[in-house]
Amino acid sequence: MSKHALVFNSTKYNIYEPPFLFRERQLDTLIMPVLDSLCKGLAFAEYPMTRNSRKKGLEIEDSQGRIDYWCIYKDYSFVIEVKHSYDNFETSSTNDERLLQRWRTMNIVQLDNIKDEIKHFEEKTKGVIRLGLHFITSHSGTRLKDNIRDTFISQECEMLSRLYVDLKGITPPDFMSVWELDDDMVCYDNDRAYPGLIVMAKFFKDIKHKGSKDYYE
Repeated sequence: MSKHALVFNSTKYNIYEPPFLFRERQLDTLIMPVLDSLCKGLAFAEYPMTRNSRKKGLEIEDSQGRIDYWCIYKDYSFVIEVKHSYDNFETSSTNDERLLQRWRTMNIVQLDNIKDEIKHFEEKTKGVIRLGLHFITSHSGTRLKDNIRDTFISQECEMLSRLYVDLKGITPPDFMSVWELDDDMVCYDNDRAYPGLIVMAKFFKDIKHKGSKDYYE
């Protein structure tokens, strides 16, 4: 995804609009080409699903929904939900409640509610793995400092530790990574700088589905 994002920093066309500076929908620009390559074309965006929402505090009736991505990789089916948020890397606590809520919605609501529907998948694979990916664009405070990239890198460990602690009360991430943007990729907008992109992932144990019975025959 990082390699695909580099083309949006173009001196030839005088543009700098990497998709991760926008919202969740724009991340499809980077995600889908990677899935297509990894999965040899067996990748689907906005895959239709039925979500069982008969849970306290959620919708009363079942709802028709879509999973963000479906693909087949190394003989497993994957259903993937994606969220995008922003985070001030200079804070001592995760102040954006929307970030925490999106992590909860993705893993506790969306990926949990499709467990029964997944069992009816008919593709001949070993099982279905649910995967939650939360992309977080890091930004500075409104008072910019010099050498913002160096400041960001120096605070990475504290930032990732803080995010892990704040999210584990919902459900702990299984994977965390950060892309340190080069100086010419750091964006400055509205007195803020955006020096890095974080991805946090939640993996769920594979579910045996209708098609997996045929796979093992």
